[in-house]
Amino acid sequence: MTEKQFPQTYHQAKHLSSELDLELPDIYIVQSGGLLNAFATRFFGRHFVVLYSDIVEMIEDNQEKELSFIIAHELVHIKRKHTLYHSLILPALWVPFLGKAYSRACEYTCDRIASVAIGDAKAATQALTILAVGNCLNKKVNQEEFVHTHSQEKGFFMWLNQATSTHPPIAPSY
Repeated sequence: MTEKQFPQTYHQAKHLSSELDLELPDIYIVQSGGLLNAFATRFFGRHFVVLYSDIVEMIEDNQEKELSFIIAHELVHIKRKHTLYHSLILPALWVPFLGKAYSRACEYTCDRIASVAIGDAKAATQALTILAVGNCLNKKVNQEEFVHTHSQEKGFFMWLNQATSTHPPIAPSY
């Protein structure tokens, strides 16, 4: 992605990088076969952000703040050095539950800081809902009921699922 290739999204990312006092990393959009996601990584000392094409397609034109949230979330991974620390603490990630808990904590941190960076908690909630149910169904989701239903999920298997997951539950908790 460059100033001439996807300029609107590029300028969003550049602005967010500046807001986070971060040098703009290389950002790529890759075909994703329907997956809605993005990730930040570090390779040979360089940082990259990869946006899956379907998430950009769905929200680039109509929901600028939601896409900003997703980009900001990935930039925060770089800012907080999660991409670097992940490789440094690799042995600890093999300890049952510890590595997953660290990963979830990183995700929560990125969600919170990205929400503040875009200055719009509602857009952050919408972005998380899009990741959970897709763009079409997102428009039909009752946010309060979505969060309430998630909060009612209890029991050993729900706990086990959450304890062994690298990401927190996708139901927004803003």
